[in-house]
Amino acid sequence: MIMKFKHEYAGRVCRQLFFFLLLILISGCGLKRNPIPVEMQAQASLPGYDQVRFFGDTTPKHMDTVMEKWAELSKNNKLPAEISFLSLSGGGADGAFGAGFLCGWTDRGDRPTFGLVTGVSTGALIAPFAFMGSDYDPFIEMFYTTFETSDLVQQRSYVSAVSGDSVYSTEPLREALKQFINHEFIAKIAAEHRKGRRLLIGTTNLDAMRPVYWDIGALAQYGTPEADQLIRDVILASASVPVAFPPVYFKVKAGDKIYDEMHVDGGVSNQVFSYPPSIHLAEELEKIGEHRKITLYVIRNDALVTEGVQVEPYIGGIAARSLAGLIRNQGIGDLYRMYYTSQRDGVDFKLTFIPPDYNEEADELFSPVYMTKLFMLGHGMAKAPNPWHTAPPSTTARKGADAVPAEVILE
Repeated sequence: MIMKFKHEYAGRVCRQLFFFLLLILISGCGLKRNPIPVEMQAQASLPGYDQVRFFGDTTPKHMDTVMEKWAELSKNNKLPAEISFLSLSGGGADGAFGAGFLCGWTDRGDRPTFGLVTGVSTGALIAPFAFMGSDYDPFIEMFYTTFETSDLVQQRSYVSAVSGDSVYSTEPLREALKQFINHEFIAKIAAEHRKGRRLLIGTTNLDAMRPVYWDIGALAQYGTPEADQLIRDVILASASVPVAFPPVYFKVKAGDKIYDEMHVDGGVSNQVFSYPPSIHLAEELEKIGEHRKITLYVIRNDALVTEGVQVEPYIGGIAARSLAGLIRNQGIGDLYRMYYTSQRDGVDFKLTFIPPDYNEEADELFSPVYMTKLFMLGHGMAKAPNPWHTAPPSTTARKGADAVPAEVILE
């Protein structure tokens, strides 16, 4: 969820996190775990599960199987004339923009059924419901306009934070996921997976420092309480900001022994993703005779432009400003990667993001007032005549994109 906080509140939160991190480094203590040996990290597998995840910086080992299944479904089912991909980025509370945009897109009347949906961090919370379609718009509106900080996280005491692995507990969010990502809902995801649609959630394996993409539909096929909880754990891990929120540990097998992997926010490795650049999609589709048009829609829950400020000359202020810049610039780099990969593969690229002159501020981690305003902004932008940029901002002028100018805030 890699949070993006505003101005004074950002500084206050980052100062607090820095203080906790400093105490933790000084104390040298932490929770006990059974980490997988470094030389065996690439061999780790989930006991009892097969082909449900892969490293996001490589081509999946089961890529041939995936494409064979795609070809089989294309022959035996009535498919839409075009293929639509949707990628939902991180952004913390700014995910309200993406939630509002999806709902406005529904009202606009031309929102497609997506063949692939990917989500990172706050995008991972939205992705399952975006995947299941507009029937779940009321839920994402409720989540991003009524939930507040205490509904999702609880601050730990200084002692607990120093001796543990995070400043906040995400137990409230874990309980909310049990309620909303329940067995009935997961069974519906499984049914859509069998039709050939795919839902991928990104986490970061902090031990290996590599992105991991989880095939949620493949996990849903198992239909067990354990698989259901694994899905919820993946979504929680994707939204777990390091230091602020606790990591999620997954039991894995390497050799003949069981270890654990530490996973955190997917935004640590990718702020947004679609498919690995190592997959030459055009070539793979040509092999199976797939010639339908593909459009990739990217919703970036960020403004992409860093406003000028006067940085206060102390560690907390410098850390807050540096972290915000790191996150934003990483996200821009991810968009470039996705754009040029799309150009290579003949995929139409469509991008929307928060207008850079939108300057509302939040007074807490998750403010219903702040998120409601962002939700309405996204909702209005989606209903504009053409809400999409056809390239990342710095290339838009050269490409002659006809999207609504980013500096326009719609009512």
